[in-house]
Amino acid sequence: MNCVNCGCRLTFFNETDALWSGTDRALCASCRKKITPFLEEPMETDNLTHLRDRRDALIARGITPEGYAHLTEYCKHLDSLLAKRRREIPDEIPTEPMPTDAAPGRENASSLPAAGGGTELRTVLAQQRRENEKIERELDSLGSEIGDSTRVLCDKMERMREKIRLLILLASVGAVGGVLAFLVALIVLIR
Repeated sequence: MNCVNCGCRLTFFNETDALWSGTDRALCASCRKKITPFLEEPMETDNLTHLRDRRDALIARGITPEGYAHLTEYCKHLDSLLAKRRREIPDEIPTEPMPTDAAPGRENASSLPAAGGGTELRTVLAQQRRENEKIERELDSLGSEIGDSTRVLCDKMERMREKIRLLILLASVGAVGGVLAFLVALIVLIR
């Protein structure tokens, strides 16, 4: 397998985890470091817009068109997950029954008569609309916090993998050195 960005061959020592599950493509360790600042940045917008805003900076860091296309797919994946969560949550919020003084078949509160329960219904609908907007803002902030936490966790795991790879390399070098020392001692004893 090769790096999505630079095309170098991925080996045990330079391979990183895929950005998302469901893809078999990955970045080498040096290309992953190039995109790490982008992954750690807090976002004010959706992921795809954030990526488009940072396009020039990523290209300046050495991201190729193939790597940028891979990041675009990753951002689309994150945005689709966030949109899916947003669609699921309103189903969980119970809806209040309409007041009995409202005529059936009238969806628009402005078409209701001003006398009696019509103004109360408009007030209730306006309150519900404000509450829904507040919930949507809270969901957006929670989604970005979860995304940021996930990125930080992935980066920490990547650093741990790099340290483990280094320890394995040092252990193998030590083992080879020990075998060579043993062979040298054996040759000295035989002579």
